[in-house]
Amino acid sequence: MMNICTNCGVELDKDITICPLCGKNIVDNLDNERSDPHDHYPSDIIILHKTEKRKHLWELTGIIAFSGITVCTIVDIVIVKRLTWSLFADTSLLAVWISLSLILLAFKKYYIVIPGLLLTVLTMLFLFNLFSSPPDWFLGLGLPITLALFVSVSIVTILWKIAHFKGFNILAIAFIVLSGFCIVTEVFIDKYLENKIEIHWSAIVAASIFPIAIVLLFMHYRMKKGKRLDSYFHI
Repeated sequence: MMNICTNCGVELDKDITICPLCGKNIVDNLDNERSDPHDHYPSDIIILHKTEKRKHLWELTGIIAFSGITVCTIVDIVIVKRLTWSLFADTSLLAVWISLSLILLAFKKYYIVIPGLLLTVLTMLFLFNLFSSPPDWFLGLGLPITLALFVSVSIVTILWKIAHFKGFNILAIAFIVLSGFCIVTEVFIDKYLENKIEIHWSAIVAASIFPIAIVLLFMHYRMKKGKRLDSYFHI
């Protein structure tokens, strides 16, 4: 049976008492572990490493994003003598970095990530609207479609979290929600562009997707009830 260094998590031969990686005495560490049940375990070290990796990745994305913002701004000022296209580029880079920050720093905390992403996207679109000419499309088009998108994502996420078996039923629900989102999108586009509502392409999309969703639900609840989605794709 191999020993495991409780300080760094390295596997060692049973006759080795000193860890060659960190230099800690394995016997002393085992005695301390028995005396203190709240001591750290290798699993804690793995979790810590994952947290540190996300933090380092966040720092790297920040450097890249703000470097890109600086370059775009300088190039725009030098060539055009004022801020024009760089306003859109800088806003996009900042929004992407904030989104990545939410995902990396609030990992698996969907109640923080989803509202944060919603506010980030809405703010980006609002700024795009201010930079555009004429600035009149945000309230009539950008805001409702973005809200519809995030409501759709929230529905699928919530059902994913509460579902006992995550199989083809999740894909079916996602297809049904996508059909509804397409219809809502066309409604607001028609209302904004033509001031009237005529359902055309979204009805075709919904009619094409809905039968697929029914087949997926049938496969999940009738033919292979309870089988997890990852077992189908061997992941």
